[in-house]
Amino acid sequence: MPLTDDSFPRPTDLRTSGPGTDATVLYARSYLIPRAAVGVLGVLLPLVLIVSEQWLTGDVALRGSLSAYYHTAARDVFVATLAVVGVLLITYLSAQTWTKDFWLSLVGGIAVLLVAFFPTRRPGLSDSDPLCGTTPAPAGCTGLQQALGETTVAVVHFAAAIVFVLSLAALCFVFARREQRHDDHLGLARFLRACGWVMIAAMAWIAAGSAVDLSIGPVTSLYGGEVLAFLAFGTAWLTKGRHLFSRLPT
Repeated sequence: MPLTDDSFPRPTDLRTSGPGTDATVLYARSYLIPRAAVGVLGVLLPLVLIVSEQWLTGDVALRGSLSAYYHTAARDVFVATLAVVGVLLITYLSAQTWTKDFWLSLVGGIAVLLVAFFPTRRPGLSDSDPLCGTTPAPAGCTGLQQALGETTVAVVHFAAAIVFVLSLAALCFVFARREQRHDDHLGLARFLRACGWVMIAAMAWIAAGSAVDLSIGPVTSLYGGEVLAFLAFGTAWLTKGRHLFSRLPT
């Protein structure tokens, strides 16, 4: 069966619940909270990492990237948040495997789990510092980095991050097309499409920043691009969630 960007028919009234309720109403209600949770986590992650590190160590400082928080006291917050996002994305619309939504979110979910568990290189390394994978094991290396090598693990990390952002950007375009075609919500479609383009622009900023210095004050292009991508991703999912929540009783 070819993939489609059409999901199940969405009821306009989600207020009914209990025995005898239409199955589509119950199904729609069942994924409202997971979708909203994904959006909330995406929007709050950058702030939560800063606050967590400040609370744990008293240190308030912007890192070179969001991924660098893996090597700080906020590591558990970083990994746990991405792991929750990954599981929610993998299970999103899992009963509709014929949809583009399912496959794009599945790919994005797997990718963000790789981002969480394959850390970036330790920050502040000089050319003379030994890398993970050498003996004796350098300080701060994880078992995975020591087994596979610090550079190899970092390559997996960044490749997975690219796949994550691009798959979620593509999903924004799928959301936008559906809103415009089926619900005639042109404004919402434009907003969702803009979120997708912001995510792509964030990746371009990161790529360009690897060649020339595009830092804005203390904000590196890598950190700024990652934050921008997460904000756009989370905002898109919250907006879709808000659209569906508006059909529930007040």
